[in-house]
This record gives sequence, structure tokens and C-alpha cells, in this order.
Amino acid sequence: MSTKKIFYKKDYNDIMLFYREEGQAVLSNNYKGCKIVLDGHFSTAPRILIYDSLGDEYEQFLCVKNALDNYETLSSCVLNSFSMFEAKYIQGEAKTLEEVMQERLEQKKAEEEAQEEKNSEALINYINSGDENFYADCLVYYENKKNLSNSLNKLIHTEIENYSKSQLKIAIVLKTVYDKKLYEVQGYKNIYDYANNEFNIARGTVSNWLMIVNNFCTLNEQTGFYNLDERLKDFSITQLVLLRQLTIEQIEELGITSDLSTRNLKALIKEKLNINAIATSVKPDIDASALPDNPEDEEELYKEADAIDNAMSKPEEIQKSEESEELQKEQEEQPTEKVKLRLMFTGGSEMSDTQIEFLNKFLTSQPKNKNLKLVFIEEN
Repeated sequence: MSTKKIFYKKDYNDIMLFYREEGQAVLSNNYKGCKIVLDGHFSTAPRILIYDSLGDEYEQFLCVKNALDNYETLSSCVLNSFSMFEAKYIQGEAKTLEEVMQERLEQKKAEEEAQEEKNSEALINYINSGDENFYADCLVYYENKKNLSNSLNKLIHTEIENYSKSQLKIAIVLKTVYDKKLYEVQGYKNIYDYANNEFNIARGTVSNWLMIVNNFCTLNEQTGFYNLDERLKDFSITQLVLLRQLTIEQIEELGITSDLSTRNLKALIKEKLNINAIATSVKPDIDASALPDNPEDEEELYKEADAIDNAMSKPEEIQKSEESEELQKEQEEQPTEKVKLRLMFTGGSEMSDTQIEFLNKFLTSQPKNKNLKLVFIEEN
């Protein structure tokens, strides 16, 4: 039997006070991985409720009627009751309680993941085909909003990731088409007309894609195709487009990682980098001047990046960002203000006669029709 205390004597009076007022009191939140509660709600005799790491509840009655009379009696009874629970839980296995709970936790997790995968597959089949028979297979599972929300959230993340990977593949193939002038075989004069007429890809997108392949991919001389540098394999194509005027070395030096949102990445580029100055220092393996001119589409590019980022963000994060941008815009539109007078005040008190007199003299000394603003600022 373990001699470790479940709760201490110094806490006994508080425990009993809480128990008498509420009918229940927590004895320990983590004794051998379990939560132990003294409970008197649904029985004439006090009992302890034990919750394992899976959240399952087990009931044990205290061994004697006067178990609550003093700390020593209660502590001994609770420990004995827990020992009986522990023996039943382990069921003779040569393992500790914590080890058995961990095994059950892993088993439960594996079962939940298998159930989620099965139902997710049925949901995807329904979305792709519209056949309600597929949805009938997972209807009960998705009556739980949390299950439905988690599955759809995971599906959207997967589709966006696949979309980004697909775009990168197209960009790499387009670069080969450009290098070898294969668009001429299809009857086009340039890569822009080819991409737009055949695949409805805009000129700015083509230009950006060619640049990221040019800067971040390695050419296989034998095949004529490109491979993305391993150091950037976790970056999305949207992130690479935003970084297209940097070298890989600059990206590493700045500590830019793929877990940055496009919004934060854009802010980093705008605030900490002089993008125009950096662009002049970029020296890619292939002469960038040979590429088609990149049109002035920064605003459109960032709008697309933000749209993708919003799809990956929580609604409250989007709202905060929009409010922040709106506040910044308002601040930029405000005229420059010049501080002409400072008076210090203390909250909860009235202005002194001296302060009133001084303020009146200042106001009357200012040019007529001059707009002044009185602002109170709380200092930390």
C-alpha cells in the first residue's frame, strides 16, 4: 500500500468546510494520475469519486461511518478506498496504475482516430459525389457538432495544402515550358498568352511563379525540370511568392519559418525589410532579367495572400486583424499634432485654482479660430 498522502492535514478544515457547504470537495487533482473527490450528494454515506486520465468515473464508499470526524480517520479511509480501486483497475497485471491508464488512453485514442478516419472518408465521399447514402453511414457520428467541426476543419486544411502543392507543381512545369519555349508548339507567342488562354492563369501570377522557381528551385540539367530546394519544402506557394525577392540565405538569416501566417510574413517584409533595396541585391543562379517583367500587382498579391490566410484563421483573429488595420488607417489619416501644453492631474480630484487660471491664460493667448484639442491620457 502506498504511503504517499492524498491530501494533507493543513487542508483538512478547508476540505470539510467546502464539503459541508457544497456537498463535495476535491481531495486531489493528481494522485497517481487520478482526480479524487469527496462526495455526499447522492448517498446517505459519504463516498469518494475517482476519475482516471480518460475521464471515466469510479465510485468507492468510505470504510467507516465516522470517517469524516478527523483528518487521520478520513485520510486512512480514503487511502484504503483508493487502494481497493487501484487493485480492481489493474486486475492483477504486473504494471503500475499509471502504466495501465496510459495503455487505456492510447487504446482509446487509437479507437477514436480509427472512427474519425472511417467517418471522415464517408463524409468526403458524400461531398465528392452528393450520394446521401455515404452521409447516412456517418450521420450519427456527425450529429455531434464537435466531430463535424473537427472533420471539416481538417478537410479544409488538407484541401488548401493540396491546392498549394498543386500550384507549385504547375509553377515548376510552366518554368520548363518557358525555358524550352514549348508554348510556341501550341501556337502562342509568349508564356503569358499560353498560360492565360489555356489555363486562365493571370499574367501577374505567371510572373510571380516563374520568379519563385527561378530563385528557389534547382534545375536538373538532364531532364530540364526543377526541384524545390529542400530548405523550403514546408513553405506554401503563397509564402514563396511573398518571399520571391529574397535569397534562401536571407530567409534563413531573418529566421523566417513556414509556420508564419501570410499576414505576419507580409508585415515582416514591409516593416523589417526594405524590399526594393533587397531586390537589387538578389543574385539568383539564372539571370532574373531574362524573365518577363513582374507587373505592379503587390496590392492584388497581398489581397490573395490575406484571403488564404483568413481561410486558415479563426473568426476572432480575422476581426482583430481587420480592427487593427482600420485603426492604423485612421491614425495615418490624422493630421500631425503638436503638443503645446502639458498639465499633470490626479484622478479623483478637482483642478486647482492655479491650474484653472493657467489653462485659461493659455487658451486666451492662442490665435483666434485656431483649433485646439484637450486630451486626457492615463499613464501606466
